[in-house]
Amino acid sequence: MNICQNEALYEKNQKMLKETYRENQVVIASHLIDILAQMLTGVMLGDHVQLWMIALLLPFDIQLTSQVRKFERFLSDKRVDVKKYFMPFVKAMHTSLGNDIAYIIIDCPKAGPKCRTLVIGSFYQNTALPLCWKTFTGKKGHLKGEKHRELLEQIPELFLSHQRVVVLGDAEFGNDEVIGWLKNKGWGFVFRVQKRYKTHGKGEDWVSIQELHKRIGLKEGETKHWEDMTYTKQHKHAGLTITVDWGVGHKEPICLVSSLSASQNPHLIYEMRYAIETLFGNHKSRGFQFARTHLTNPEQIDRLFLVLAIATCQVLGLGTHLIITEQSHLVDRTDRRDLSLFQIGFRWFRRLCALNRLDEFEMCFQ
Repeated sequence: MNICQNEALYEKNQKMLKETYRENQVVIASHLIDILAQMLTGVMLGDHVQLWMIALLLPFDIQLTSQVRKFERFLSDKRVDVKKYFMPFVKAMHTSLGNDIAYIIIDCPKAGPKCRTLVIGSFYQNTALPLCWKTFTGKKGHLKGEKHRELLEQIPELFLSHQRVVVLGDAEFGNDEVIGWLKNKGWGFVFRVQKRYKTHGKGEDWVSIQELHKRIGLKEGETKHWEDMTYTKQHKHAGLTITVDWGVGHKEPICLVSSLSASQNPHLIYEMRYAIETLFGNHKSRGFQFARTHLTNPEQIDRLFLVLAIATCQVLGLGTHLIITEQSHLVDRTDRRDLSLFQIGFRWFRRLCALNRLDEFEMCFQ
């Protein structure tokens, strides 16, 4: 990698961070912004997110271990408020996305050897823009619904002008805490649920969702909706839709509970949930190699995720700009689009570095 371009990228990131925080009246110590710019530069240039790799490509003639210790202090610094540092980027992205329907995706992947990170993102161009996150100790098992609700409570201010908000998630999130909170907010939702959970329609007995679809003999390739259902026997959330969708080639159907009507096709909307897997893929094997971190402290992982989230916004914004200006053929096929939005942006970024053309690094969202 060209050392002059490494320095140019660091200076560009430093300027971008300072302008972003100044414009949003976010007061952050100058030396913390500098370190964040350094980590952002190293993450974008490096092969993975272990701290020595982030430090390795920085254009500073100092001992590598000293640079790593500087990063370690940043990740441990309680003044580095993840929400405060990232919110200006969230607002900038959402200002560009309009105010019609917002699809929110929630998931909780593994983070490092001993933790999991609860992440909320918004659906964007078949991927997800990160909104907020929180890391917890523990490699397996579901978090309590209270933790899900607490993170969801951070985002309503972002969607005050949206006509409609729909939250999507797998079976971990279709719990009483989350469903109750969403109903009170007037937000829609579609969650995957376990087939053993019980439901009933008006004047009918409680029955498992599995028994419900077995009664009608649902077959592969078919979808069935039951409207105005009560879910579950313990929590009795009324007026919901149960959907069982058996995709072609799947061994068994998936079961969904939603606040949407059958005419809104909850099973098709649920497919947007898989966009967050693309985000995690960008952070892991197809991009920044987040899985290779050795960090085990949840707060430190949250701060490292902050760096990745800002880098993700930059790469997605760069990819969007390339598509809008009809230049994606510079890194993708000319006859069709094969690459994801992230890969278009990521590969174009690497080309700009190789060609000494970082001045062409432009971002936008649509």
